[in-house]
Amino acid sequence: MFAAAYGAGTSLAFLPALDWPGVIVPLALLALVPTGVAPRAWTRLTRVLVPLLLGATAAAGHRVCDPLPRLLTAWSEHGRHPGETPVELQGRLIDFETLPEGRLALLLRVRRYAIAGPLPLRGLVRGPVVARLTVPLPESSPDLGLRPGERLELTARIGPPRNFRNPGAFDYAAYLKAAGIDLVGSVKNWRLIRVAPGSREWMYGILPGVRRAIVAALARAAGERDASTVSFLSALLVGERQDLPSDLEEKLLGAGVFHIIALSGFNVALIAALISSLLRWFPMPPITRRALLALSVTAYWAIARSSGSMARATLMALLYLGGGVLRRRVSGLGAMSAASVLLLIVNPFWIRDAGFQLSLAATLGILVLAPPAGFSTSRDRPAGADRGWTAWTRAVSIRVRDSLGVSAAALAGTALVTARHFQTLTPIALVANLFAVPIASLLLVLGVVASIVEPWAHRVAVGLLIGCRILVQTLERLCGFLAGASWGSFFVVPPPRFLVLAGLVSVVAIGIGARAVRRLALALFACLLAAVVMIGRLGPACGRLEMVMIDVGQGDAVLLRYPAGTTMLIDAGGFAHSQFDVGAKVVAPALRALGILRLDVLAITHAHRDHIGGAPAILKQFSPRALWLGRMPPGERRVDELERLAAGRGIPVVLPRRGVRLRLDATDLEVLNPGRGVAAAGPASNNDSLVLRLSYRDRSVLLTGDLEEALESVLLREDRNLAAELLKVGHHGSRTSTSPPFLARVRPRLAAISVGAENPWGHPNAEVLARLAAAGVVILTTEHDGAVRLSTDGRSGWAVERLSVKAAAVPESFRTSRDSGE
Repeated sequence: MFAAAYGAGTSLAFLPALDWPGVIVPLALLALVPTGVAPRAWTRLTRVLVPLLLGATAAAGHRVCDPLPRLLTAWSEHGRHPGETPVELQGRLIDFETLPEGRLALLLRVRRYAIAGPLPLRGLVRGPVVARLTVPLPESSPDLGLRPGERLELTARIGPPRNFRNPGAFDYAAYLKAAGIDLVGSVKNWRLIRVAPGSREWMYGILPGVRRAIVAALARAAGERDASTVSFLSALLVGERQDLPSDLEEKLLGAGVFHIIALSGFNVALIAALISSLLRWFPMPPITRRALLALSVTAYWAIARSSGSMARATLMALLYLGGGVLRRRVSGLGAMSAASVLLLIVNPFWIRDAGFQLSLAATLGILVLAPPAGFSTSRDRPAGADRGWTAWTRAVSIRVRDSLGVSAAALAGTALVTARHFQTLTPIALVANLFAVPIASLLLVLGVVASIVEPWAHRVAVGLLIGCRILVQTLERLCGFLAGASWGSFFVVPPPRFLVLAGLVSVVAIGIGARAVRRLALALFACLLAAVVMIGRLGPACGRLEMVMIDVGQGDAVLLRYPAGTTMLIDAGGFAHSQFDVGAKVVAPALRALGILRLDVLAITHAHRDHIGGAPAILKQFSPRALWLGRMPPGERRVDELERLAAGRGIPVVLPRRGVRLRLDATDLEVLNPGRGVAAAGPASNNDSLVLRLSYRDRSVLLTGDLEEALESVLLREDRNLAAELLKVGHHGSRTSTSPPFLARVRPRLAAISVGAENPWGHPNAEVLARLAAAGVVILTTEHDGAVRLSTDGRSGWAVERLSVKAAAVPESFRTSRDSGE
């Protein structure tokens, strides 16, 4: 109870006051759960107040002492613009990692800074501030020869991380803060990095060096043809997941077994069991064995990539071993509670990390719900009653039942947490864990042995890696087969925080409550799960025409919801020079957070990557009933891929052209482009854009894609009806669009612009903004307003609702419009 109250208090420090009841009420319910041995309810309630206040005070203290706000204030007062003004930095290189697309990510502990200008600003950073900086690698070299511990001097464009400002968005800023990263940025060229001579502190390089040596040994043993096996083993052993193939990752997620490479209690337990088995070969006192085991587990924690789940599991193991040394029994719940509180005292930002929350929820579920190992055996069965084949089959059945019990308990604990953060439920994990856990356990043992013996017995390591390859391929095929079952893993609308916490209280009550309470809690938990599964599948009519501008950075994604519930997504965002899937990781979560699990129409205006890039993921996850395409250049790879995907799923492809008129849910829809004036061949062009005008009763909206002035003039000459109170401004507010005659014909009152922050093209153009302002138009941009919902009943005006209460973090290498120049 102390740990739950302390964690609740910690979370309050990061939530607006209006959200506090959603945390405090479930905590009060937990305190009131009768267990048959607890003190009176009032006493239990008073016992949660002290840790609640302690957690809130400690977290607030961390935020007050954080040096980052003061640093950013000093920079802004000097006239620096985040992500635009270059900053000279000096600091210590903590670590680095190689990224896809020929880039390197540096972790720099910033010590000094300098900003040029008429009045140069120089200063010393007082307190720990860590920056993650990406730098392009030279084509001739896979790295820059940098070593952790070196003092670097460099020039970077840097700022606090920005989230995509959508409902349901992954909180990348919280993820980085929990990992100790305060700033993100980029170095334009590797030549802007200078290493101060003779400044290296060699101790910084020991642990990262060991981690890289393990990965290098596995790579040498596997050879160039087995990169996927090396990437899987690297993730399993030390948490290096950046090279994990995306298709393998999707299969693990779909089967609900991604936890095996997430560096949590599973990995720590396997390493501890392996080391314990080895130590038993050497005669030594039990206290010495426990001490060596504790040192080994601590070393593994230090070598592997840091995570909240890994830290929690390691601390639990150390507390358990420490109890053994002191001849004290440490309960699982006690160890988990103590480890959680210790972690939150040191770093309260872990409370916002999804991985940390999932780790706690899984452990909680196992501790309170899973039966003890071997519980299914009969205590009254005489020893030796089963022999031979009967004994073997009985032992296997016991193991299977125990495994199912643990999997079910962990799944119950994490189901609602997973639904909130990742918008999925994976009941198939009950089956998948039966083979995934044993295979991963064997892979971890083989990987550890191979990485140790490779420098001295290369051929032995090669043989071990061949076995690992067979196991990884088997695991991938089995996970792919199970992930294909529609009932085994499916998307859901993310539940609110209160519902998730109520579900966790139900799990605890099922495990430790009195008999009547257990029945009530089980019924409540079943109702909560049923609600999560059903919400979003009914598709109720809203009686209004809605347009939602989704924040996808420098790109477009516009959701239309018609009065009777028909849904249409126009474009799906995308970045031109990044493997980051905007459709899967930005647009899809936003749609589900808006209550949408199925689309009626996916419309792609034209073939530029910032519009079509995320479309394949949307097609896979939302199975639209039709795919509408603007003018698409023949032979374009992205278009061909999309059409093949649609054909494979039986989705008809529609080519709307100028003059087509439809009526959807009492809404008149007119296609204004493509048509005459658009090139029939040639590469993709902004003027290929699908342009739509919608009218619902007395209100209209004009959606222009990336249409430019030349085609605006064609529409004007053809005397098309362009009048609309709401205008989706063309081409991100570029000066090539929204010409004065076009604006005069449309006569909008509201203008919505989808644009990326700090983009190098200067979108939206200042002249266009001035033109709109002079016409009395209210301007909304995703850069400043995040996702925006505009709705009307067709009679009254458009209601505006900003769906993001605060700036929510786009990874530096993903978000800038350097990734998307179209």
